[in-house]
Formats: sequence, structure tokens, C-alpha cells
Amino acid sequence: MIQMMIAQFQVSELAEFLKYGISGLSAIAFILSFYLLSRESSRAKPRAEMLRSIRMFMGLTLVLGLVSGVAAILNPKAPAPEAAKKPVKKASLVSKIVKPRIVWTIELFYEAGAKPLAQQLIDELQAYKDYSVKMTALTVSRKKELKINRSQIRYELVEKEAANQLQKRLDKILPQDFNLNLKQITSTSPNYLSIFVCD
Repeated sequence: MIQMMIAQFQVSELAEFLKYGISGLSAIAFILSFYLLSRESSRAKPRAEMLRSIRMFMGLTLVLGLVSGVAAILNPKAPAPEAAKKPVKKASLVSKIVKPRIVWTIELFYEAGAKPLAQQLIDELQAYKDYSVKMTALTVSRKKELKINRSQIRYELVEKEAANQLQKRLDKILPQDFNLNLKQITSTSPNYLSIFVCD
């Protein structure tokens, strides 16, 4: 029965295995070695030299299978052929033109001596429609808890671009001797950036 199944394979179907790389090649070799062995054993008197050749071919097939197995273990992130074949979805013209606008919540924490500068920054940010801003006094205990030692903009990894844009917008109105450094943090607050203004 297995021999009939293998006989039904056409060359083009076997060639399809090659899209799986070395694993597909070893699968083809396994199928062919089984086919050769079954053909030779169906003879009335199997030829010894042919059986020896088939045995060598099967040994090569096993080595090829081991190599593909080790390669799959050492490189597990290789893309699957089906995933590589999937066409990339192109954005429609409408979605390219009309992007959903993200409104960022900006919370500006300020120390008592830096309140005038903080108010100036808030006034600047309120001119932008993509920011929802609020001011919060920065207490000594809160400053110690958050480990704040200088003025900064805190952001999460996915918010880096927004933090860079925010820094550029605020740099225009900041005094020359004042810097807002960027600090990446790990938290789970989507579309939220915090600014700390220290005196």
C-alpha cells in the first residue's frame, strides 16, 4: 500500500518539497530510498551490489535528516515557507490618507521652583490637538519614589518617536541652559508620556 502511495507521487509533487529547504530535500531522499528498497526487494533474487548502494544512499539520507534537524533546532526563527508566501496586505488609498489621530496624555510634574517654566511648557503643548495635558506638583517623596534626579521626558519603547517629537517641540521654547533628557522606562500606560521639570 505504501509502495502504491509513493508510486503515485509525480516529479512535480516531489519538487514541491524543495521549498522547505534542506528538510524537504531529506524528505525526498527518504521517499526515494524507500522506493528503491521496495523495488529491489520485490525482485525474485535481490542484487547484493544494488542493496549495498541503497544502504549507502539510506546512510546519506539519515545524515541529511540529522543535519536538517540540527539546523532547525539551532535556527528556530527561520520563517516558514507558507508565512513567506503570504502576500503583504497593501493599505488602501483611504487608510493612507486618513490615519486615526492618537491623542497623547502628557502629565507634567514640576518642582515648586520650576512652576513658571512648567506653565510655559503646558501653554505650548495646549496649542497642539494631539496632546491632552495636565500639571502635577512633584513632591519630594514622589521624586524619590520615581528616582528623578534631573528634568526628563519618560516614555515606553513603543513611544520613542512621540517622545522625540515632544522633545523637539519643547526645545524651541526652553531656555538654552535647560535640557529635557529622554528616558525609556518599562510600564503599561499606552499613549502616555510624562515630563519632569526640576529646578
